Formats: sequence, C-alpha cells, structure tokens
Amino acid sequence: MVERDVIIVGAGPAGLSAGIFTQIDGWSTLVLEANWVGGQGAIAYSVSNYPGFSPADGEMLMSYMAKQVTSPPPNGMGAELRQEKALSLDSKNLVVTTEENQYQAKAIILATGSTMQKLGVPGEEKFVGNGVSYYAKRDYNQFSGKKVLVVGGGNSTAKSALVAKSAANEVILVHRRGSLRAYPTMIKRLQNESVKIWYNTEVKEIKGGDNVEAAVVTNNKTGEQKEVAIDWVIICVGTEPNTKLAQEVGIEMEGKFMKVDSQMRTNKEGIFACGEITPGHRHLITSASEGASAGMAASEYLALEMVKKGEIFEGARNGKYADEFLAMLG
Repeated sequence: MVERDVIIVGAGPAGLSAGIFTQIDGWSTLVLEANWVGGQGAIAYSVSNYPGFSPADGEMLMSYMAKQVTSPPPNGMGAELRQEKALSLDSKNLVVTTEENQYQAKAIILATGSTMQKLGVPGEEKFVGNGVSYYAKRDYNQFSGKKVLVVGGGNSTAKSALVAKSAANEVILVHRRGSLRAYPTMIKRLQNESVKIWYNTEVKEIKGGDNVEAAVVTNNKTGEQKEVAIDWVIICVGTEPNTKLAQEVGIEMEGKFMKVDSQMRTNKEGIFACGEITPGHRHLITSASEGASAGMAASEYLALEMVKKGEIFEGARNGKYADEFLAMLG
C-alpha cells in the first residue's frame, strides 16, 4: 500500500489549490485525477473573471496551476499527480482505492468536481459522440460546415455557442426561459457573431439514423412544436456534483452537495471537501479559494494529530509552531 500524508481526489482548481497548501507545509501530497487535469476549468472556452489572468483559454490557466503544484521547487511545490480513478474510499482508515493502487493517507481532501447534466430527452443517449455532446471545446473539429443547436442559457452555453460559430455554418441557441443567465457582455457577443437565439424553447427529442439529423423543439409559451434539421446538439444545462464516493461512506449531505463546516471539514474525521461538490458559487475563483481553505485546514489537522502523539516538528505548519498547536489542545 502506498502511503502519503495527504491524498487529494480531483485535480480541478479546488484540488490543485489544496495541494499547494498541503505540500508547501511539508506534507507529502498526492493528487489523483480520473479524467483530464483541470476539470471543468480546463474545457472552458474563455476565462475572463479570474484575477490576474487576462481573458484566455481555461486550459491555459489550469495548466499553470498544475505546473505550480507538480513542478519541483523552486519553480513549484513538488506534489505528485497521478491519472488514476478513485473507485472507493475507506473513511475509517483513510484509504483510497483506485484501479491501479491502494493509498493510505493521514488526511483526505475530496475535490471531485462535477459533470455536465443530461437533458433527459429521447435520442440523447443514442447519439452521444455521433451528434450529441456536452463540451463544445472538445468536439470543435466536428462542427465544420454544420448546423449546430446549443441548449441552455448560462455563460457556458454562450461560450459553447461562440466556439461552435467559429466553425459551423449556422448556430441556434435555445433556452427555455425568456432571457439568458449569461453576462450581458456574452449576450452582446452572441448577437455580434450572428448566433440565433430562440427564447422560451425546449428540446423534446433528438432524431436521426446513425447520426443526428433533427431536433424536435417546442415553444413553451405558444405550444408550437416543430422539427428542425440539425447536424449537432451541444447540451449545456448545468452540472451535477460528483459525490458518489462521499455518499457511499456516509458523509453527510446538504441536498446534492457535501456538507462542510467553515474549515471545509466533513462529518468524517480527517476528510475534507471543497469546490463544486460543496454548496456555494460555481466559479473557478471560488473553487480555488475553497481548495486553499481545505488545504490549510488539513495541514492544521495533521499538525494537531502529531502533537497529540507527543511528536514535535521543526518550523511551522500553516503559520503555527508546535507549541502553538499544543496550546490549542489546552
């Protein structure tokens, strides 16, 4: 069994930020990622609301974060990153089992992020990869010369429509409400790029043979239903938190999210959570902030556990000396 002080499950902005704060305090840190490093942030078409980062591709920002976490000092923190999927969690013994290994930790930080929500209409599952997708940036090469339908109303939807428009012949954005949630600047860009917007419109079915050929849409105000010839459907109707590991071991939930206190602690000792699996705003900056808080809290937890056992460390952990941690114990 591989031993590390801290195991972080998830290498999005929350997990990577947590890794900075645990590794810098001297705790051996391993970050596990099942899919692509950077999570939802890495597939963002453009990030324009992250301080100190000029509007640019989200993958660039996340690659900077990953390099900072994994590069050896003095250029980075020197934490370890492995592309392995966590299959199960032993909350009592703090063991994470992946497809390849078992890892023994002294503290675990869950930062498993979210996945795109399904629309749940006939034809959706059938055509995934053959005309239905959830990440416009990853399927950009498929849009050339096509007619693309984008579903949703937020900033991710608007950005997806803009990605598609840069390659497709025609892009239609449909939203079930009478206005978009996207920033006014994003809506203006849609208009400038001649993206058609159909308000109060819902997709009822996706049709075709081997590939998508049409979508059935309904105006929820007038009741009018029509079949629209289409080549590709991009679904951007929100995200769902990945909390399966947490729920399997009885971590307390708050609705769909993991319940944490102000220190990002769960109800299981030694297990912390941060990012899009916890309640709060869904932005890169807030996920990174929560990750930093979780990393600092985990560091303090480990330091307290050491002094409880009579072990004294040199220097400081999260800005506190060993005698200060002793004083915290009373």
